[in-house]
Amino acid sequence: MTVTWDSAALTGVPVEPRVLAEDVAADLGLLSASVIEVVRLNLEALDSALSMNAPELLADQRRWQLVRLRGAGASFGPDDVDAAIRTALAPHLDEAGKAQVQEFQHAASVLGASGTISDDVVELVAGPAREYLTAALAGRRDEAIRVVRDAMMVDVDVADIMLAILQPAQHELGRLWERGEISIAHEHYTTAITQLALSLLYPRLLLNRTLLGRSVVLTTVGSEAHEVGIRMISDLLEQAGWRTAYLGADVPNADIVERVAQQRADVLAVSATMASHIRGVRDLIAAVRADPRCAGVRVLVGGRPFTINPELASRVGADAWAPDAQAALELCRGWTEDRVVAG
Repeated sequence: MTVTWDSAALTGVPVEPRVLAEDVAADLGLLSASVIEVVRLNLEALDSALSMNAPELLADQRRWQLVRLRGAGASFGPDDVDAAIRTALAPHLDEAGKAQVQEFQHAASVLGASGTISDDVVELVAGPAREYLTAALAGRRDEAIRVVRDAMMVDVDVADIMLAILQPAQHELGRLWERGEISIAHEHYTTAITQLALSLLYPRLLLNRTLLGRSVVLTTVGSEAHEVGIRMISDLLEQAGWRTAYLGADVPNADIVERVAQQRADVLAVSATMASHIRGVRDLIAAVRADPRCAGVRVLVGGRPFTINPELASRVGADAWAPDAQAALELCRGWTEDRVVAG
């Protein structure tokens, strides 16, 4: 079994996070799938926080941990999870490593208590986005798609449908999952409906667009399953006249680099929503920078980790980060104008 720790403090731990999470959950007295998941994500966030010197990554994981633990029927809280993790890690760490783990756990706790790390997504108000999500969560796929079709029938712009209906609905979906109000099954089913809606919108992207002669490759890293946001960016850039190549998830870095080179891409856009995937973003960008065929490619990153700590973008080697699809579109437009001016 391959051990996947990244930070210097944890590289000596001989078991991977998923296995250690089971041991910690057992020590806490509640060996359930929900608790194991909470502990695993905590361990992965701790590893990324240590590796990137960003306690915010661990603080963000703790932000919703208490709710998920309560939903699982746990009598313990985040501080107890932290203590159990320290106990499980202790036999494998030297004194400096133990001190560093405790320091980052404390910093994350303080950040969480201060309100510095918060979820800025607010509950959806009445309107098409809420109607769409309500129908999707209830399993009424046809009704959800009808909300999108109705907007299309009155000639609402494709970009407006994505940014005012589908994107807010997906953000709210994530908020509900973090609060433990919906299951992973709900999240996956609703996301599948959103992907269907994007497919219905696609033909309209090609109408009345002016080709810019610019190219972008878009991808997520590793097994990153949250890809709707970057797919929206791909579609919006295509509508704006870019030649796009959306690769999705689980594509080897070498293949992504090859595609960037073959397509002579102006921009590589990379999405990561989990703290544990920051390492993958960093490694992918390093591979792109190391290939002379990709010289001059600008790299745009996005996802929750970069939103809570924008400095991570430069730490992984990116040129910029974008908090949402609209911001990504505007950044790419600005880069296009820069190159036109540069001549």
